[in-house]
Amino acid sequence: ATQSSGSSGINAEYGDACVLLDFCPESGNSTTVCDVCSAGFDEVRSILISTETQTLVQSQMELACKVTGPFSRICTAMVDEALDVVFETLHKELDDVSGQRICQIMHLCKRS
Repeated sequence: ATQSSGSSGINAEYGDACVLLDFCPESGNSTTVCDVCSAGFDEVRSILISTETQTLVQSQMELACKVTGPFSRICTAMVDEALDVVFETLHKELDDVSGQRICQIMHLCKRS
């Protein structure tokens, strides 16, 4: 591994990642770190806000509530209420955010 300090260390790390991930422009690949970051975030966002994820989390939490015995009804009601808030917040915060915008904030994409 190359050891450097300052910005040349960042360039060396980028070069290593470029080769490892096949992002090097000289290899003919036009895929960028920005492309991968944006696509990755878009995929994670779609999973987080999907109804399937909400249903899965809710059913698992309700199963956990069953072990509370006589408190299972209260537990289930509280879990349902909390999950409604969590998923409503996820939808509100993630619906209009693009992967590219998040990756720009993380300095993985250039600002347009």
